Amino acid sequence: PDVPSPVRRAEMERAKVAITPLYLSFADVSELDPEVTEQVLGAVLRTMSPRQRAGYPGRLTRFTSAHHAHLERLYAQYGPGSPIAIHGRYSLVHSPASVAVLERLAETPSALHEEWDAAELPPAWLDGLTTAWGTPA
Repeated sequence: PDVPSPVRRAEMERAKVAITPLYLSFADVSELDPEVTEQVLGAVLRTMSPRQRAGYPGRLTRFTSAHHAHLERLYAQYGPGSPIAIHGRYSLVHSPASVAVLERLAETPSALHEEWDAAELPPAWLDGLTTAWGTPA
């Protein structure tokens, strides 16, 4: 049965290893607290079964390839080096975890919103990414 389960340390580390180079292909080094990346990735990974988590690095690579131009514009407009400040509703764009959040917004927005609320993450972060991505909240 493919049911969500607690996120294991190894799954978290694999996801971090996958998102960092993808993020850096669009943005400069993040100034956002690494703990934020972990909290957000935890919510993202809980939207998947262990089997789905195992294939997640490949899924992220396909997502960034398919949406490369859109992501480039988003990070140029809202990310590090843009006039948008790191604090506020677009602060998550300054985190490598934003790549994973955007993939989930595109694939399973309702599951992401559920896990986001369950993890008690700031709603403004998800709203900011949703707005930047251009999908309805």
